[in-house]
Amino acid sequence: MKKIILSLSFLFFALIANAQKNNYNGYKNSYPGIIGNFGFNMLFTVDEFTKTVDYLNSIANQPLNNLVYLEGTKEINLLGFINKDSLSFYRYNIVENDNKQIVSDATPNESNIKNLYQNRAQIDLGKFNVENKKLTINLYKITNRSEIVTIIIYNKRIQPASISMINLDIRDKKGGYVKFKSKEDAAVLNVDEATKNLMIVIKSTDLDFIYSVYLRNKVTRKIVFRSNDWLYGYITPRVPYLLINAEYFNKSGDYELLIIPKLSQGFGSKSIEKSTTRYSFHVNNNGEKYFSSRELLLISVIIGGFCGLISVLILNNRKKRAAKLIAKNSQEKEIAKLQLESVRAQLNPHFLFNALAGIQNLMNKNEIDNANRYLTKFARLTRNVLDHKDLINLTSEKTLLDDYLQMEQLRFGFQYNIMASPDLDVENIEIPAMLLQPFVENAVKHGIAEKGNDGKIEIGFTKQGTDLILSVKDNGGGFDSAKDYSGLGLALTKNRISLLNSIYKETPFLLDIKANTEGTLVQITINEWL
Repeated sequence: MKKIILSLSFLFFALIANAQKNNYNGYKNSYPGIIGNFGFNMLFTVDEFTKTVDYLNSIANQPLNNLVYLEGTKEINLLGFINKDSLSFYRYNIVENDNKQIVSDATPNESNIKNLYQNRAQIDLGKFNVENKKLTINLYKITNRSEIVTIIIYNKRIQPASISMINLDIRDKKGGYVKFKSKEDAAVLNVDEATKNLMIVIKSTDLDFIYSVYLRNKVTRKIVFRSNDWLYGYITPRVPYLLINAEYFNKSGDYELLIIPKLSQGFGSKSIEKSTTRYSFHVNNNGEKYFSSRELLLISVIIGGFCGLISVLILNNRKKRAAKLIAKNSQEKEIAKLQLESVRAQLNPHFLFNALAGIQNLMNKNEIDNANRYLTKFARLTRNVLDHKDLINLTSEKTLLDDYLQMEQLRFGFQYNIMASPDLDVENIEIPAMLLQPFVENAVKHGIAEKGNDGKIEIGFTKQGTDLILSVKDNGGGFDSAKDYSGLGLALTKNRISLLNSIYKETPFLLDIKANTEGTLVQITINEWL
């Protein structure tokens, strides 16, 4: 049975470690974590059906409260640690699904105390069925009833937010709140100086506080506002609403609301992010103030005169410096291009030699049909390789790699897949020719050649913002990526990427190679390429 024990205090870590060492109470491999304070240390264990445990998730503006998120759990065992001489001062309540109180103002039961360490005792608070349920545990001390620690144990599916209403707050006008005409289609907002806020109302859930609202300008793609500060009480029935000040959307243009349910960074696992709710709208602000023609003319005259005066003073010096800089940059770029062409000239015979060795190998095996098919592919591939284009589109790169892998597949029988993200315009996005081919060749020759039909190669073209990511992955035996090898292809390719960075300074090429016994992943990230 999988056991996970979560504790309340950093000072208690040594105590839990001691319990593990002595196999206390049958629990092994326990993992401590803080979920409360003021001396009543709350812990729990989960059963073997548990798929996810994400604990120590803070709740906004509620420093004494936190959330434990579970998936798949059927039964949970609640435990506590407390000073033996303080039992009578503590109480706890347990509520199921917000409407069923299953434990009410209970005092830790002395009969269940088990000695653990010096004056500390473990109290078994009981086992509870949490399958598709929410448990709320409230802990307090009778000498300070206002300080209540609340732990929410949530074992349900987190649903996307459901928008029930979106209003404009224009209370300075007689019209009051103005409701959008439709939530389904993109709305048009007419705003002016009287517009105060945008109100978003969602349907209430068990965990309203996990939903964060983002407002994005669709033109600049920038997030201009974010918050999870939900309010209550103004709307009946009591449902959560959030206000976005008009300063974030008072400029004409297209905007998008994103409501994302996500946990804070807990300690049990990586924080879980669920489906995003989106809502687009357009803003018209006819009251935006622009400069008049007279003002623009006056500003232009002032700026022009000032720039003219500055130009007279520094023109000669700028010309000299600019000429030297242009000459230097041009010379460096030409040198880099010549070096790059030299590296590529070395790569071409290296590739062709390996390809001819493949044909020879097939003929030595008397596999004449495969050798003929190999030679047909090789002919088209040779034309592409010897073509001196600096850049080729992703479609051509895919065709070149496809031809090469089909050739090698005749010899080694491996499986491969070339995938491009749907959001990439493969016909119009260009990259340096034969950028991936040496890595693909290494994956075949040194990675999966001996695996036969079990060998796999995956090649990907993906988009991440404005970056283009190219990857080659194989399931071979891997290699030490930090070690320098005598092979020509990898060394020349690293040199080529260094030269590309000296030419495309605004869009640097980043090479990352990760290898272990399960395979190798080569990733080239071209920054700001798209």
